[in-house]
Amino acid sequence: MKKLLLLVLSTGILSGCSSVSVSRDFDTTTDFTPLKTFAWQQEEQPETGDPRIDNDLNDERIRNAVNATLAAKGFRSVARADADFLVAYFVDHKRKLSSGSVSVGMGRGSYGRYGGVGYNTGVSEYDQAILTIDILDPTDEKMVWRGVGSRSTYEGSNPEKSTKIINEAVEKILKKFPPKKK
Repeated sequence: MKKLLLLVLSTGILSGCSSVSVSRDFDTTTDFTPLKTFAWQQEEQPETGDPRIDNDLNDERIRNAVNATLAAKGFRSVARADADFLVAYFVDHKRKLSSGSVSVGMGRGSYGRYGGVGYNTGVSEYDQAILTIDILDPTDEKMVWRGVGSRSTYEGSNPEKSTKIINEAVEKILKKFPPKKK
């Protein structure tokens, strides 16, 4: 019983975290080992018409985070004509549904130990932000690597928190770039 209770409790704690979920894909025929320099595919992010996405503050945060993460991996930012690879990013927002939650309570009273498990079957809506980072071959702008991160959105007016969230998302997305040779 203790093991079941611990499993339910840890699942509830983990599902409550607002972490970035990441997926990656890449061209297995591409040799990533000679890559040393990068540039942005476009100097300015194309407008989408969605004010949640067309945000100059977040554009700067995302670009700074990508530049810093790639620099920490040993890549240098150069002029587009001299780059070994190009970087592009895209942001999307989707409305999602969430159903059910588990809560666990335990305690001790004058009559001994007690506990309970509750389950909420209600449905709630939330917004999900999706950040896609593409790595492109500069000769033909063909995508050779893609990382996608998603998480529930943060709607706030705290620039430090927004920057932290974006930095963590970019680091997690680019964590396995470049892919290791098998």
